Amino acid sequence: MKGIAHFISGAAIATFFEEAVKAASEELSFIIVLGGIFGILPDTLDFKFARYFERPDYEIDPHPKSPDPQGIADRIAQAINEAYERGRVEGGRGRVVVKLHTMKLGADLWRRYSVQFDTEKNEVVVKIGPVVTTSQVPYPDSEIKGIKEGRARAKPKMLQTYGEETTIDIFSGPSFSFKRKGDAVEITFLPWHRRWSHSLTLTLLLGLLGGLAFGWMHGIHLTLRTWKFPFSLLHGLVISLAMAVHILEDQLGFMGSNLFYPLTKERTEGMKLIRSGDAIPNLLTVWTSLVLILFNLDRFSREPALPPLPYFLFTLLIPWGLILGINFLFVRGKERRSDEELSAEEAFEETEEVEF
Repeated sequence: MKGIAHFISGAAIATFFEEAVKAASEELSFIIVLGGIFGILPDTLDFKFARYFERPDYEIDPHPKSPDPQGIADRIAQAINEAYERGRVEGGRGRVVVKLHTMKLGADLWRRYSVQFDTEKNEVVVKIGPVVTTSQVPYPDSEIKGIKEGRARAKPKMLQTYGEETTIDIFSGPSFSFKRKGDAVEITFLPWHRRWSHSLTLTLLLGLLGGLAFGWMHGIHLTLRTWKFPFSLLHGLVISLAMAVHILEDQLGFMGSNLFYPLTKERTEGMKLIRSGDAIPNLLTVWTSLVLILFNLDRFSREPALPPLPYFLFTLLIPWGLILGINFLFVRGKERRSDEELSAEEAFEETEEVEF
């Protein structure tokens, strides 16, 4: 899901609590906005903090005026081979991370290149592309004449989860991690994304800390038998549930999340139902959240005016049916793409969401 969908989902969660709605209307409390903030927090933690703490083993920084595709391919293949050997020595625990930098030519100019993991030939393929603007619009006839693609064969078999080429052009380049898995090396795109920040254990921890902080600030106390301490159960629940909804929404896609970090070390595979950038799921999520917010604001008011059955029939069931029906007519007959291709698109959409 895109950021606005996560934000509005978190805000909708807060409106399910009568105390939150009344506080927002009577005391000018920002608790509903708090739900939105924590609804978008997991991605904020990743793209504004986690990505900058990554410590790559290899940094590939091609010269923008004289790039060497073969040299890039050789270094990536070297990293794959090293990950295989390191995994044998360290019992499969070794991981090698490669950071690919962009080729900046000027304030608004970049040299595009791409990296592909050809699992059929077991080769790393690097191609040098045209010059593009920050809008990713290529300049005509800006390719380097006579330059050939680079190909380097990896010794172990490559397990690739993203089928398309990875295009590197503007802003910050992506990273890959390579880790031995049996007799092969598994390739992970954006290894810093959806790990500790997308953990349900983190939602519980932040909910507890938030409950303590807001309880202390507002003088709210929770009593357990004879023990009384500052804690706002309402704020703690809003924080935890808003973050949990974000994580579960992401789990509908392909990349998945590390749901129980630090108890688990790897991402749990997603349900592969949608991609984060799909227009229809994002539209329906925002629409449904707004419908729920309006309904909750009404039902917790002094004089509720919205009858549930007609309200949800005309605001949810009928619009959902029309949108899904129209979408079905447009996509019917189109070629079904592989999970790997859809996984690649979701991964790239994740990076585009933050850059823009």
